[in-house]
Amino acid sequence: MDKNKVTPTQPLVVRIFHWGFALSMVMIVLTGFELHSPFTFLAFNYGNVFVVHMTFAWLALGFVSLRIVDAFIRKDTSFIPKLSDFRGFVGVLAYYLFLRDSLPPGEKYNSGQKFIFFSWFIVFAVATLLGIATYFMGEYLVWVWRLVGGWQIVRTVKFLAAVYFSATILVHIYLSFTEDLSRLQAMITGYERQEP
Repeated sequence: MDKNKVTPTQPLVVRIFHWGFALSMVMIVLTGFELHSPFTFLAFNYGNVFVVHMTFAWLALGFVSLRIVDAFIRKDTSFIPKLSDFRGFVGVLAYYLFLRDSLPPGEKYNSGQKFIFFSWFIVFAVATLLGIATYFMGEYLVWVWRLVGGWQIVRTVKFLAAVYFSATILVHIYLSFTEDLSRLQAMITGYERQEP
């Protein structure tokens, strides 16, 4: 008899969102950096890069919308930080900095994961609004760039959002491969192998 128990932890909608959003964000960030400051040695056509950027931006918006609707339907608040997560974050941070042997007990996602996942929704919403305002270049949504402080500030905020996504996605990938591979298995198959 197998000592490990396999339990369903990630519904199909969450897995579709995860992989679709992941691919979309990688493409948005890469093409965004290229649009911001083109690499001369690559010699990509600016128009083609822009089309790819916009295509994946709309796809990402669709995946985020899917996840939000799914969260409302299933009443899933597992990725939203609670007050207790602020208290528990110190223990999570101590674990990741090798100052304690184990993660503090928690829910489906630990405090650090919740903060990063929820911040992605916030940063994505801000970057999307600024991206749409940039696309129309002042013809519509003029109040957005006036509120932010001008086009250069809009460009800077969008660039910093791309840097933030790059850094946190790399941390997420690193922890996925080094922490618990059963969590990665669950994001592929939907099922997680758990110790008895």
